[in-house]
Amino acid sequence: MLKSISYAVGGLALCFIIAAGFEYASDPEFWQRYLNPPADPMEPGPDFYQPEFTLDAPSTPFFPTAKPNALTIDSEVLDAAADWTGQTSGSALLVLHRGEIQIERYWQDGGADELMTGRSMTKTLNALLAGAAIGDGFLTLNDRIGDYITEWDEAPQGDITLRDLLRHASGLENPPLGPGAWNRFTRSAWTGDVVMVALEHAMEREPGSMFDIGNVTSQLVGIVVEQAVGKPLQDYFLERIWQPIGADRGSFFMDRDGGMIHVDCCFRTTPHNWVRLGALVLNDGVWSGTRILPEGWVETMSTPSPRNANYGMHIWLGEEFVESRPYSEVRSFGVPHKAPFVRDDVVFFEGGGYRTLYIIPSEKMVILRLGKRHPDWDASYLPNTLINGIVEAKN
Repeated sequence: MLKSISYAVGGLALCFIIAAGFEYASDPEFWQRYLNPPADPMEPGPDFYQPEFTLDAPSTPFFPTAKPNALTIDSEVLDAAADWTGQTSGSALLVLHRGEIQIERYWQDGGADELMTGRSMTKTLNALLAGAAIGDGFLTLNDRIGDYITEWDEAPQGDITLRDLLRHASGLENPPLGPGAWNRFTRSAWTGDVVMVALEHAMEREPGSMFDIGNVTSQLVGIVVEQAVGKPLQDYFLERIWQPIGADRGSFFMDRDGGMIHVDCCFRTTPHNWVRLGALVLNDGVWSGTRILPEGWVETMSTPSPRNANYGMHIWLGEEFVESRPYSEVRSFGVPHKAPFVRDDVVFFEGGGYRTLYIIPSEKMVILRLGKRHPDWDASYLPNTLINGIVEAKN
């Protein structure tokens, strides 16, 4: 009897080991990351984002720094903005105004030569990539994604349009962050096959019927663009965006060696290159007289979407004013704003830890704040303070 029980237990143990082996083999990169998590899962260090695709292009000169007697923003206002940034866990503050850098300050792990993550600021790169692909004739906003993702050609997911994805209104399930290896959010973030995990997401509602920021939605934009242009997404980004704006160093997190880059999170580059990206949007997609994005695309991506007046196509909008700007119609998380923006054309990239790249076309201003989350954060403080501090240059 005891021997039979022993055999049964041994058999179950063997079955468990075999099943665990199959599970590990199905996505070894995920299990390596899951079993060796970063000390702070919300702020992983660069060593965690491996493997990576490294951008290394020749740079062009950065914007000149305004001389002290030619500042176009009052020096005391600049100091106040820097003090507030440092006190609210900032690591970098750069302000570009009328083509000149007004201030460049660093704290903590920040530095002009550091590759610094934008977290979900990365998502807005999808809007730039989609605009380039549309301008090159590979895509239209009304295209079904099933025309590019063959696995979904005849599935309900296939009828989602590129426009739905860019507005974060795909209708796909969007599981919240939660514990356990089978949490879909965790799987999509740490998987060794972002395409496989993206295609596991089911339809929950009609496309276009609800605003709901989700990593998988952004990754799907990248998947569609990659399929449409017929080359690795990182190569297209390098050729169509990165090199034309004179940016140099950067790093995309890849799901695996030879796999796909993440365009839902965690692109890292220098603060100067983040400012270059902001300046591209500021100048309507034109860089040094050369049109990079199709004419009218910045206006299109900056137009409020039907489900959220504060969101366009993978870019945030400053209007209309809400004290807590929501990331979803079904979740409570929101970003605090203590006052309306003093200009109605503020648009911005935004990532975890309140990393923000503000663009204010009416004032020819770009503001970069990198850092970590802080309880006293106010998303309206920096733009309003700096805009109100504009003065005419003394010379």
